[in-house]
Amino acid sequence: MEIFKYNQERVKKINQFMEDLLRAKNTSEKVKLYKEYEDEIANLNPLDIFYLDFYSDNTKLSISEIKDSANKFVNVFHKGINNQAVLGDHILFKELLEENKRIQHHLAEIKNYYKREVITKHKKELLKIFNQCLQFDKKFNKYENVIFPNLESKIPSNKPLEVLWELHDDSKELLNKIIMLLQNRDSIEEDLIREIGTYHYLVFGINQKEELILLPVMRQILSDNQLYKIYNECLEIGFVFSNESHEKIDLEEKDNFEGYFTSKTGKVPFKELIAMLNHLPFDITFVDKDDVVLYYNDNKTRHFPRMPSVIGRLVKNCHPPKSVEIVEAIIRDFKAKKKDFEDFWINFKGELLYIAYYAVRDDEGEYLGVLEVSQDITKFTTISGEKRLRNR
Repeated sequence: MEIFKYNQERVKKINQFMEDLLRAKNTSEKVKLYKEYEDEIANLNPLDIFYLDFYSDNTKLSISEIKDSANKFVNVFHKGINNQAVLGDHILFKELLEENKRIQHHLAEIKNYYKREVITKHKKELLKIFNQCLQFDKKFNKYENVIFPNLESKIPSNKPLEVLWELHDDSKELLNKIIMLLQNRDSIEEDLIREIGTYHYLVFGINQKEELILLPVMRQILSDNQLYKIYNECLEIGFVFSNESHEKIDLEEKDNFEGYFTSKTGKVPFKELIAMLNHLPFDITFVDKDDVVLYYNDNKTRHFPRMPSVIGRLVKNCHPPKSVEIVEAIIRDFKAKKKDFEDFWINFKGELLYIAYYAVRDDEGEYLGVLEVSQDITKFTTISGEKRLRNR
């Protein structure tokens, strides 16, 4: 972890301010606090936030408790961090900010239907708007699988990233609920208005936290070359509501496919081996004995996004906060030799997806890591009889 220069005295005072603010009983006490800490609030740097006790990896607060207070503190610190949130003209920030503008413009269309007499009379129009919001996954994928991995080893705490990820998941769950309500003939007007308003505010808050805190921190701690690398990976995922063609930045990084992979079962040139792995009809990811992601195959039909930035990432950081404990429990059982295998299957975007975890061990039974394999098995559920190959 790299420790970047930050104002320790300011962070100490902001920590005290946040504690006092949560204990404040009325508006007058809050106003008094704002005046007392006026200078610290006005000069808060976005990077300072990652050093605050409230957002440390050792905080006593749960992610839910942090989420509850996050908007309050962002509003309090808005003026200060906005003054410090310098991004410059790097193409990565330009595209990410433009994407946020398109998302906010899209959500603004909802307001037209709040002005109508009865919102439930316009379910068809609203359903179209909210079905298009499903494309926001593209934005969330860029942060969770490209941007977060590039920050995790360089910041003092990953808690703010975990909070953002959970906010992503909250927005996805709420969006699905709204779509369900819009599809339901008997949905109640008040329920729709409440959930739609909450969703609009939630997505706005996510965008605001990115623009005021996360992106400026990236600008401070990542080099231009690292930002261009992130940009190239973001292009592979794409940008929400954009059909514009973008060209990758040439970073003069060449793949080295020379040499051979050799084992007792054969010898294959690395170029052919990589092609073979990428043509497997399933997705694989290998995590080593220290819980670090070492490899994934680049299957073009991959179900869960994997980008080069995931290499070297702790596996616990590759999953939403709500599911981390399940993954860690599986790995603990593998290391303790309680299990060698775990599997499950889910309905995923119209497919039946089978996911399995295998403990990888050497000839002496020592744990080397875990192999995750996922595959679309939808067609297998309908197979019966036989199919034989015949001469043509």
